[in-house]
Amino acid sequence: MPIITSHSPWVINYAIELDRHMSFCGEFFRASSERQHVVAAYLNARPPRECNASLVAEFLLRSRHGEILSAAFQNVPVGLRPALRRAGAVVHPERFYTLLVELLSCGESYITRCIAQVPRLDLDALLVIEALPPEACSPSLIQAVSGSADAKDVSTAFHVLVENGVDADWLADCLRDVKTQSSLSSVFQKAARRAIAPPHPVPASDFYQPIRTGEELFSVAREFRNCLRNYTCSFLDERQGNAFAVASRAEHRTVVHLVRGTAGWKLEGLFKSRNRRPSRPTREWIESYLREHGVIIEGRETRKPSRWDSVHNLIFGDLLDFQFGFDVDELDHVV
Repeated sequence: MPIITSHSPWVINYAIELDRHMSFCGEFFRASSERQHVVAAYLNARPPRECNASLVAEFLLRSRHGEILSAAFQNVPVGLRPALRRAGAVVHPERFYTLLVELLSCGESYITRCIAQVPRLDLDALLVIEALPPEACSPSLIQAVSGSADAKDVSTAFHVLVENGVDADWLADCLRDVKTQSSLSSVFQKAARRAIAPPHPVPASDFYQPIRTGEELFSVAREFRNCLRNYTCSFLDERQGNAFAVASRAEHRTVVHLVRGTAGWKLEGLFKSRNRRPSRPTREWIESYLREHGVIIEGRETRKPSRWDSVHNLIFGDLLDFQFGFDVDELDHVV
């Protein structure tokens, strides 16, 4: 059974209009796919008018492909005809031909090379190419990205990471090698580790060390066996106002979480390994240091002791030393 294809309405309307002046539709719709795309590119670039429709119809039916493209464009971009040859069996929306010429004429070698290597071109593929960072374009990345919306996310993520200290050439090289959605996610996880965080609001000291990079955040998450790395984006994004540090005294180490509010930076929380709460003396000296440097310490109402504390201690005391059953380091191999 033959496959029935449907061309875009705009080219059908033009074909019908030209057929009024010369037998055009039959020859056009029986022509090869490449010739249909060549004619469509011409009609998109130079729509026929009533006064010259007969001449246009005759020209399109009798001329060679190269002659048609030369008449359509003052400067035919290199690679246009091979690209049209790989544009499939159906004439695309007008935007396809306009965008194809724009991309081939933009002067970006990565884009023109990518278009030349993509096995099949359609409007969705061109919209993805248009949205991606030019230096990251590759046929495999185009296949891995699911649509122009995802491609815009890739572009935004690329630029925001570069602005935060990630090497652009390294990241572009990694993206060009991406072949799947999972490998795309992996690249950005690795890139986030290389990013530099906004300035920390509290100065460093011998016992207070701000976390300054994504890699340091991941390292502390492994050490403390907690979900700290889930804060990666909010930590790197200055607008969200999250800052982390490690406070140390002797062998005791504590994660410090600060958040920026309307009144300034305030203490959000202090955490030991596996999110256990620090002792009162530890909390007090850390809070004192933070207060000295302008951090707001919100008052906490002291809870009165209860006989239920004994029950709580017996039930939950051993849970403070629970084991995951796997090493957190193993997660790095999963991603």
